[in-house]
Amino acid sequence: MRKQLILASAVIFAGSTLFLTSCNKEDTTPPVITINGSASVTSSLNANYTDAGATAKDDEDGDVAVVVDNTVNKDIANGYTITYTATDAAGNSSVATRSVVVANDLTSSPFTGSYACVITSTGAPYSYNDGNTISATLNNGLSWNKFGDYSNATAKLNMTISGTNVTVPTQSITCGTPAVLRQFSGSGTITGTGSAGSVVTLQITETVNSISGNFVYTFTKL
Repeated sequence: MRKQLILASAVIFAGSTLFLTSCNKEDTTPPVITINGSASVTSSLNANYTDAGATAKDDEDGDVAVVVDNTVNKDIANGYTITYTATDAAGNSSVATRSVVVANDLTSSPFTGSYACVITSTGAPYSYNDGNTISATLNNGLSWNKFGDYSNATAKLNMTISGTNVTVPTQSITCGTPAVLRQFSGSGTITGTGSAGSVVTLQITETVNSISGNFVYTFTKL
């Protein structure tokens, strides 16, 4: 009799074990990602951007590594998205994002607008119409729509204004027909307040294939 009771208990225990095992659920819950800091930030153009990162925790695995896809280009004003991905041991993944806006600290200037330009050098003066906007590549700078009336420009010439003084940082532009690499640098002055008739005068050194020439650009606001 005792032997039969033991055998029956063993059968019941085995059945209970089988039941409990069959009720275990597969892990289908992804990790939870927490972004450090704000989910939307603004960074100054040309300034190094350091992301605050993110952490992830899983209900089964605890802390989980976060893979970061950082597309921010500090030298181009634009909106960017940083993507954080975390995957647990069961293969469940979750994604979180942060919005980063790279922006020129100069948001407006009375000197943006349309201009008539006259270039003078050793030859006859050359005239054309130009204009400028807030720069997308130089912080606190303005960017001319074209420069020297060259065709096929792959970049726009930037300048900064401080009081009545203008600076043209050294920069290279591929332009002209045929297209060649041209390097520009210089300085200048401003007269006026940015209203019609204001004048931007630039003394520019242009270098092509190690040969340099000096030019004066006189922009008169229309």
